[in-house]
Order: sequence, then C-alpha cells, then structure tokens
Amino acid sequence: MVKNIFLDKVVLITGGSSGLGRTYTNYFLKEGATVISCSRRNNFKNKFYTNNSKFYYYKFDLKYVEKIKIFIKKISKKFKKIDVLINNAGVAINGKIQDIDYKHLLTSFQVNFFAPAIITKEVLKLMKKNNYGRIINISSGGAVNCVENYFTYSSSKAALNTLTKTLFKEIKKYDIKINSMSPGPCKTSMFPNNKLSTQLSIPTIKYLASLSSKGPSGKFFWFMNEIDIFPNLKHINWSKPKKL
Repeated sequence: MVKNIFLDKVVLITGGSSGLGRTYTNYFLKEGATVISCSRRNNFKNKFYTNNSKFYYYKFDLKYVEKIKIFIKKISKKFKKIDVLINNAGVAINGKIQDIDYKHLLTSFQVNFFAPAIITKEVLKLMKKNNYGRIINISSGGAVNCVENYFTYSSSKAALNTLTKTLFKEIKKYDIKINSMSPGPCKTSMFPNNKLSTQLSIPTIKYLASLSSKGPSGKFFWFMNEIDIFPNLKHINWSKPKKL
C-alpha cells in the first residue's frame, strides 16, 4: 500500500480559487490534506468543496498587505500548524516600461512580492515552533527571461526569487525548506493564450511539498529541473579585474 504523504498535512494556498491555485487546491484535497485557500473571489461553490470537511476558504485580498498579520494569526490559532505554504496569488500587468505608472508597480509588488514576503514571515513563526515547513513560491520564467511588456510582473517575481534564496540562508538550522518554481507557460485567466495545462506543474509541486530534511532549499525549479539563476560570485578575483 502506498502511503499518502499529505494525509496529516495542513496546506495554505493563496490565490486558490482559479488557475494554478485551483489546480493545487484540488490536488491536495484529493491527497487527503487539510487545505486552507484564500482569494479575492469565492469560486468554490460545487459539492466537492462544500461537502469536504478538510477544505477551508477565506475571502482575502492580498493587496491589503497591512491585514495579512491578522489573517495569519487567525488561521494559526485555528489550525496550530501550517506544513506547506504555497505563495501562488499573482497579478500580471501588460505594458511597455514607458507606459507603466506608480500604481501598476505598486499593485504588482503588493500582490506578487510584498504579500508573499509578509505571509512567509508570519507563517514562519508556526513552522519554527513545529520545526517543520515547506514553502513554495510560484515564480515565473519571466523573472529570468525578462519578457518584453511584462516589466512589473517579471521584476516582482524576480524579487520573490531573491526572497527564496535569502531566507534559505537564514533558516538552515530548521527543518524548513523554501524553493521557487515556474509552472511553465500554462493557460490561466491571467495568461489565456498559453497552451500548457496547469496539471503539468503538479509533479514539481508534489516534489517540493514533500521534500525530506535533506532536500534542496533556496533553489529555482522548472518542470522538475533545478535551474541555477543565481551565479556564484565567490570565485571571481576582484583584485585582478579582466580587461574589457
């Protein structure tokens, strides 16, 4: 008999009502996990959710970052632990750099970076107390490829990758793993012209959510492939710079 590895786990997924978040919510519920899903809209109306005692929905707009601490404190009190955190909620604003204004930048960073950073900060309190946690930041290939017309999206996701790398160095003494992953060019309401199914990212999600204590941390994954997006600068001899 194959052991159900998520049966006793509590999973928090942001932006869980559609696209990737909905796919991940469905997956972990089918695996027997307790799933806490938050989003701006409640699209969980059918019987699969309403009759599921392991599903909890909270209506929450991550744009209001000042309320995140209260939200996490509320669910921490109720569930006592969060084993897996998936920072999935995101926005993508299309526009050339010369057309981007402050509101576009602010919204992108509020949802794609500020909110995940604060959620992670608050959830870490529980994870450290329980000495266990798996954090998955849903990033994008755009953060590496820097696709034209998506400056705000790519830059905010790049900041999320930096959070992943930095926090990994700060929590080494705990059994807490944090990694970023790109789900690939999958079709969602945010990117309706993409071709791939959101289901194709499930193996990577499963892998990162179930890492052993010796598993990778501070890394970036693309379809189960670990990609080095942070070059090691230590080998560079700064005292003898190369001539250009």
